[in-house]
Amino acid sequence: MAIRDATRSDVAAIREVARQSLRTSYAHFLEEQTIDDAVEQWYGDGRLEELISDEADDVSIPVLEVDGEIVAFAQCYLVEFPERVGEIHWLHVDPEHRGEGYGSQLYEHVRETFEEEGIDRFKGFVFAENEPGNEFYERRGYESAYTHTQEIAGEEYTENVWVDIPEGERYRRAVEPHEDADGTTLYVAYREASVGSRGAFHVAYLDEDLEERYGWFCSACESFDNAMDASGRIVCNECGNTRKATRWDAAYL
Repeated sequence: MAIRDATRSDVAAIREVARQSLRTSYAHFLEEQTIDDAVEQWYGDGRLEELISDEADDVSIPVLEVDGEIVAFAQCYLVEFPERVGEIHWLHVDPEHRGEGYGSQLYEHVRETFEEEGIDRFKGFVFAENEPGNEFYERRGYESAYTHTQEIAGEEYTENVWVDIPEGERYRRAVEPHEDADGTTLYVAYREASVGSRGAFHVAYLDEDLEERYGWFCSACESFDNAMDASGRIVCNECGNTRKATRWDAAYL
């Protein structure tokens, strides 16, 4: 067993592990064709090649090999603002190799890597329907801090965001009011962050209690003027900051 960083030559193997993992994890509520279409949407068109390129310094994609075969991989992001957060968006294990501890070993590798970077906090993302994935983070002391929705083939699904909380502390969201171009006060939840090419995008709300979602706030130029396409790609119309297509799956161990 060996863990290493992914290379461009691993793209086909990574895509197949994701496909088989998703089919096993979500067959109870997603049709196989929907999963296949989503794999192509999120992992096709050169997206994996871009993520594992040298230019993607804020992305980490370690793979776990057994006898030279990739059987698991993780996709993680380093978000820098307002605190350094290590985010585990995907942790896929091939169904034929589950139950052998490979997912846990990969997770520990990711934790160690982020800790070397001086991370202040860790987050894990799991769809609500993925019971084993949610239990994985709960067993490790993470707290289910908040939820948001992800769109899959035109349908919205709830995703749980798990955050590790130091003993004796409670999770609190950093919220700051900002005015948009029309003078409307919007509230930016800085801990609800998504990686962009020039800076993080943060979720913006119409109310201080963070109940009515407005859209996205670009931290690179402090603008609310952005657009999202069907695959979840966000582009800031002011500075060109770009978020790649949204994650598809979350942890399944």
